[in-house]
Amino acid sequence: MKNLEPRRARWMRLRIGMLVTLMALGASRLVTAAWGLQVDRHDALEADCARQYSPTLRLAPRRGTIFDRHHRPLAVSVPSQALVVSPRQLAREQGRSRRRVDVGSLAIRLAPLVGMSAEDVRRRLQQTRPVSPAHPGAPELMGSVVLKHHLTDPEVAAVRALLAQVKSELRLGRIEGVSFEEESRRWYPAREDAAHITGQVGSFGDALDGLERSLDEHLRGRNVEVQGVRDARGTLVFAEGLRPGEGMAGEDVTLSIDSTIQMIAARELALQCQAVEARGGSVIVTDPRTGEVLALANYPTYNPNEFVGADLEPRRNRAITERFEPGSTMKIFTVGGALDNGVVDPGQQINCYGGSYSIGRVTIHDTHPDTWLTPMQVLARSSNIGAAQIGAALGADGLERVLRRYGFGERTEIPLPGEARARFGQTRWVDAEVATVAFGQGVNVTAIQMAQALGSVANQGRLMPPLLVTRITDATGALVEDHPPGEGRVVMRPETARLLAEMLTAVTEEGGTGVEAAIPGVRVAGKTGTAQKANLHARGYDPDRWVSSFVGFAPAERPRLAITVIIDEPQLQHSGAAIAGPVFRRVMEQSLRYLGALPATHVGRDDLARLPPRPERLLAARARAEAAPQAPRAANAAPVVGASPSLVGLSVREAVRRAQPLGIELEVTGSGLVVEQDPPAGSAVGADRRVRVQLEPAGGYTPPVVDSPASAEIPR
Repeated sequence: MKNLEPRRARWMRLRIGMLVTLMALGASRLVTAAWGLQVDRHDALEADCARQYSPTLRLAPRRGTIFDRHHRPLAVSVPSQALVVSPRQLAREQGRSRRRVDVGSLAIRLAPLVGMSAEDVRRRLQQTRPVSPAHPGAPELMGSVVLKHHLTDPEVAAVRALLAQVKSELRLGRIEGVSFEEESRRWYPAREDAAHITGQVGSFGDALDGLERSLDEHLRGRNVEVQGVRDARGTLVFAEGLRPGEGMAGEDVTLSIDSTIQMIAARELALQCQAVEARGGSVIVTDPRTGEVLALANYPTYNPNEFVGADLEPRRNRAITERFEPGSTMKIFTVGGALDNGVVDPGQQINCYGGSYSIGRVTIHDTHPDTWLTPMQVLARSSNIGAAQIGAALGADGLERVLRRYGFGERTEIPLPGEARARFGQTRWVDAEVATVAFGQGVNVTAIQMAQALGSVANQGRLMPPLLVTRITDATGALVEDHPPGEGRVVMRPETARLLAEMLTAVTEEGGTGVEAAIPGVRVAGKTGTAQKANLHARGYDPDRWVSSFVGFAPAERPRLAITVIIDEPQLQHSGAAIAGPVFRRVMEQSLRYLGALPATHVGRDDLARLPPRPERLLAARARAEAAPQAPRAANAAPVVGASPSLVGLSVREAVRRAQPLGIELEVTGSGLVVEQDPPAGSAVGADRRVRVQLEPAGGYTPPVVDSPASAEIPR
C-alpha cells in the first residue's frame, strides 16, 4: 500500500476492515448456531434424527389361534399385504429425471384395482398429514397412509403391474412413496359353521363378537416397541434380524367343540330352516357327562372371513341371546321335579278331564283327549292338562324352586358375549300361571339354559355347567389356564333321573309324540315342544308365529350326546315333532356314527327311505317324471340352466341340496318324500325361480297328526 496514493490506501484499509468485521460476525454467528445445535437443541435434534433414521416401531403381536378339541384350527392369523402410500414422498420429483407422478391419473388407474372410488384414492394420495398407523399387524411408519388392508393375491399382482407400467412411462427406476407392508389377517377355516362361536375380528384388529371378543385379552397378545434403521432412501430395515411376533404373540385357546359335529349340526339346521322357511334356529350338542359343548350352531349365519357391515341379524348368537317360551319341553322338568320331591308317584293316575280343563278364565286343551294318565303317559302324550295338574301339586313356590334348581332364570356363564338371563318369578304366580308355566307357557328360557337342564337328566341328576373353553396356552405351549369339567351340582336323585329318562323314551316310541326323532336300533329319550309366540301388537298370542323344538339324548341307557333343537317361526307347519324332530334325528344319528357309537348293523331311517320297495303312488310319480321329455344331457354334465331338476323320490333335505346350486327355491307342501313337482323335471323354471313339490310320508301313506296344538289359547 506504500506505493498507493494516500486516498486510495485509506479506502483499501477501510474495505479490508469491513471484510474482517463481516467475517468475524459470520464466524460468531456460526459458532453461536453450532453451540445451539450441539448444546442447546441437542436433545431435540437427536430425537428428530432418531425418528428419521432410527425410528421407534410399534409391532403388533400375532393373534392367538382358536382350536377345536382335536387341535383343528377354527381361527388363525395369516400373513397379508397392505398397500401403503407416503403422500409427501409421492409428491416429490422422482429419480434423476426429476419427474413428478401425476397423482390424479394414478388415482384413476389404481381405484378399480383396489375396489375404491377414484376420488377416495386421490384424497388419500394427496393427504399431507400422518393419520393412524398401518394395520396393527404392520409397523408404524411416519407419515404413511394405508390405502387398503388385506389385499388379495390378484389385487397385489394387479397393483404391482400398474406400478411397473407407470415406472416405464416415466422412465424411473422406482416409484417412491408406494409400497406393500406385511400385516396379519384373521382367517376362519370353518367359515359359516362356527361363526357364532369364534366371532370375528374387524379390519383394524378390533374384536367384534364371539370368543374373539370375550377372550380378546388372551388372544391379542401385547404390543412391543423396537428400534429400526432407515437408509438414505427412507427404506425401513430391521436391525439384528428381529422377527415381529417373537415373545409377544397372543395366547392360543382350545375349545370343547368338535369341528365334525359342528359341521353336521350347522348343515342340518340350515337345510331344515330353509325347507320350512323358518326365521331362524339353533342346535346345541353337549356331552352330558362333562357339560362340554360339542357344537353350537345358529341360523341364519354369516361368513366371518367377510365383513358383514351393518347387517347384525346373521351375527346374533340366538342360542344364548334369544329368549323364548319353551312349550312342552318344560314338562320334563315339571314331572322330574314332582317325582323327585315325592309329590307324584310313577304309577299315579292323573285326571286329564277328557281333554278340556278350566282354571278361572283360562281353558286348557289337549290335542289327544284323555281321562286318566300316568306321569309317563303325560310325557308320551304331551298332555297339557296332566302337566298342569302336576304343577298344581307342586304349588307356585315348589314349581319355581324346581325350575331354578335346573338352572332356569340364571345365566349359565358360558364365555360368549351377550348371554340373556331369561328371568322369571318376579311376581308370585297365581293358579292359572302355575298351570301354564308347568307346560312351558308364560316363562322364558334360552337354548343354552335348556341344553344345560337337559344334560342333568342324562347325567344321573347332576347338572354340569356348559364347558366351552378347555385350556389356554401361550406361544411356547406352556399352560396358562386349564378348565377341566367341574363336579356340577345334584339337582335330582340318580334313581329319579334314570326313571325320568326311561319315561322320555316313550315319547319317541310308537304312540308317542316324538316318533320323528326315533333312531332304529338306538333308544332315544326326548321331548317335543310347540309354543306360540306372544303377539307383538296386542295382548295374547299370535296364531301365526310359533317356536318348534325337540330336546333329547341317546342312547337312553348310557347317554353319549344330548341335543337341543329350536326352530323359530317355521312357515310351512309348526309341530315340534315334524319340524325339530327330524333335525334331532339326523344330527344325533350322524354324530353317533362319527363317534363310533352306533350298532354295526344300524340302518338309518333316511337310508331306509331310499331302499325299495316303494309304494305304488311314488313309483307311478317317478315313472311320470322319467317319461317326461327332457333335454339330452351328456354323462356327468352339469344340470341345464333354467331347467327344473328331478326331485321325485327325494326327501326335503335331498331336494333342497339338489335345488340350491341351481338357484331354485322350493315351495314345499306336506311331509315325507317328494311325489309330485311343478314344473316337471326338465321343464323351464319360471322367473320366480320356484319349484312346487308335494310330499307324502313314505310316498303315499298318511300318518295320524301328532303333537299339534288343539287351541290357539293354550299352545303345546
